[in-house]
Amino acid sequence: MRAITWVSIKEFVRNKILLGIIFMAVAIIFGSVVISSLALSEWEKIIVDFSFSAMEFFALITTLFLWSYLIWNELNKNTILLILSKNPSRKDFIIGKFFGFSALLLTELIVMFLAFLVVALLYNIPLNIYYLVGVYFIFLKMEVILAFVLFFSTFVSPFIALFGAIWIYFVSHSTSFIKFFVYEFNKWWALERGITSALYYIFPNFQALSLKEYFLSPYLNNYNWIRVWMSSLEAMFFILVLLIWAIWIFNQREF
Repeated sequence: MRAITWVSIKEFVRNKILLGIIFMAVAIIFGSVVISSLALSEWEKIIVDFSFSAMEFFALITTLFLWSYLIWNELNKNTILLILSKNPSRKDFIIGKFFGFSALLLTELIVMFLAFLVVALLYNIPLNIYYLVGVYFIFLKMEVILAFVLFFSTFVSPFIALFGAIWIYFVSHSTSFIKFFVYEFNKWWALERGITSALYYIFPNFQALSLKEYFLSPYLNNYNWIRVWMSSLEAMFFILVLLIWAIWIFNQREF
């Protein structure tokens, strides 16, 4: 498994698209200073929000487009036969690929966060531990999406895997709002309430993994740290279940 992880890291590092994505993300984070200069007030909040939005956006682009194509390409060409001929188990292949890309995704987020820290220090934006928690939450969301992409890629085309992961990303960001909206209005039938509750518990709650609204807010000190642990456990549960399903499906395939 370690060998597959290391090979996956080297494979992705050689990919110029990944380096281009990281370069664009860093450039946009530095460019947030220009955008904030156009605002009459709250320029610090604009820099922070813009920077963290850029981190999540480019991490998502990397996970969706780069990962979904490369893993499907490897699973459906003779490369997989060469790898499996060296006697690694199929389970090790799936887990090694997952950890390999996870390491690169974490590296990408660290580089983008360092770019944000440079901007924050240059413009005297107050720093705190919650920025690290925000990056950690972005990483968790991308890990869940990565697990979904890996799961889909074991049995469908990259286009369907990509579409499914995008749909799950947006649904997972919307379930909290939809549940609140439905339960606020008594005109909704019990069926709608039941469907909404099912969606809320079936899909990951990505809204709970968002801290942008708390940054530079007076309510930040009242943030409940239990939420960090509960959100982490929920994300890890989804990752574990999806990896188990991906391994089971991959074991049934014939090459």
